[in-house]
Amino acid sequence: MTNEAHRHGHAHGHAHLDEAHWQAFAAIAELEGEVLLAFVTDTAAQIADLRNADALPVRRIIDIGCGPGVGTCELALRFPDAQVVGVDSSVAMLERTTTRAFEQGFHARITTLIAELPAGLDGLEPADVIWASMSLHHVGDEVEALRILRGLLSPHGLIAVAELADPMRTLPDDLGVGRPGLANRIDTAGATWFARMRSELTGSVPSPDVASMFAAAGFEVISSQIIRQRLDSPLPDAARRLVLGGLQRISDQLDLDADDRSTITVLTDPTDPRSVMHRQDVFVEASRRIVIARPTGPG
Repeated sequence: MTNEAHRHGHAHGHAHLDEAHWQAFAAIAELEGEVLLAFVTDTAAQIADLRNADALPVRRIIDIGCGPGVGTCELALRFPDAQVVGVDSSVAMLERTTTRAFEQGFHARITTLIAELPAGLDGLEPADVIWASMSLHHVGDEVEALRILRGLLSPHGLIAVAELADPMRTLPDDLGVGRPGLANRIDTAGATWFARMRSELTGSVPSPDVASMFAAAGFEVISSQIIRQRLDSPLPDAARRLVLGGLQRISDQLDLDADDRSTITVLTDPTDPRSVMHRQDVFVEASRRIVIARPTGPG
């Protein structure tokens, strides 16, 4: 995922959190996963289509950066013969994954592992499918991380990597409060935040384009596409709460001026009729670049 593909900053700000912050972030991460679940569902269907017609059923899946387990459970649903291992660096996230697996009846097929990619994956059995959603960009050397994941993939397995394609948009240009163009300024501040976050990662190196990155890691890309979702007003309550939570994170995380912070205060005040919880012009427009690849040559 190149820096160009990562021009999102604010939409996914969970780097460098301590465990207390992970506890708070788990709820909004779960909400985002539920609202945008089609990204997982559509990719799972594509994986099934890309497997050879005579391939055995998917027996083992590793979900890298599983978060609160929304995608993990969806993968268990879509591949009913598979054992699924959810891997994350946060205890809070993995606890929520376990709870969700019990709630949805997948507890016999979903296990968890606490690990910080690229370390901590030794000893995992090879998988037929590896799913890494919104996690690879938190590794300083993405090519090296892909090489490690390649070592966990069976010879005929597939890896699917999902990263943001464009910044998530939720606001019209003119909100009737504050200066017009808030969304564009958020995107600019988000790109600055993202570049700084990447530069501070251990072993950070520039990431090449998608094809070069996967080739260097020993993969052949068989599908690379941008998938988009848009939810228009009137938004369901879950989507409104996702917009609200996103704006609250933006206010905490990004370098915005006092005027824009005041505007966000209005937008996140549920008692204000101009809040995103009440207004009829908010929406959710999200995109992911989904890359599906298979290993080339001997591991």
